[in-house]
This record gives sequence, C-alpha cells and structure tokens, in this order.
Amino acid sequence: MKKDTPSLPDQTPSHEAESKEPAVLAQPQEYVRKPRRTLPFNEIFSVRTDVDTATLLTHACETLAALNMMTANIADDFTGSQRSRLLAIRQLSIMTEMLVNRAVENLDPVNLVPRTTAPVVH
Repeated sequence: MKKDTPSLPDQTPSHEAESKEPAVLAQPQEYVRKPRRTLPFNEIFSVRTDVDTATLLTHACETLAALNMMTANIADDFTGSQRSRLLAIRQLSIMTEMLVNRAVENLDPVNLVPRTTAPVVH
C-alpha cells in the first residue's frame, strides 16, 4: 500500500539562493505622517503647579547628580578635546548642583533631612 506524502516545497541549492536579491518592501507615502509643526518642549512637557519649591529643587539636584555621573563615565571613553569638553560639561553640572543644594538649604535649613523615625511623644 502506497502512502500519500505531502509535497515538499521546491528546494533550490544554497548557491542559487544566495544569488537572489531579497525583496524590498515598499511603504506607501500615505502612511508616513509628517507633523504640521514642531512643538516646543514647554507645550509637550510640563511641571505640576502644585509642587513646592523644595521638591522641585531636590529633583533638579538629583537630575544634576545623574548628569554628573553620566558625563564622568562617558569621558572615560574619550581622549583629547572630546574628553575636555565632557569634563567641562561635568564641571558645569557639579557647580549647578552645588547652587541648587544651597538654594534648598536657604529655603528650609532646619528640615533638610527627612525624619526616618517617628518622633517621640511623651
């Protein structure tokens, strides 16, 4: 008794398959969306108006500290003038971080460090 076997796809030798160029998928122009105008950052991103100044400065300081570390790490990969420019950016971020820290201290010098334990009440 003869069994029916499904037909296998046409197999071309590997050297013939390599010579064929891959098909290029064309994208119709109608799917490419072009913006009418470029929006400035202040229309895309915003900061809540009800956030207090100390919180804003604290987040700014943390962001500057992260920028400081990133530029230090990137500067290690470069030499010469590129490294000097990255280190200058790092120095500017450190100086700005110091200014923000001083502004936080001037705003609320007593409550700089949040309490980690509950206050003792007798």
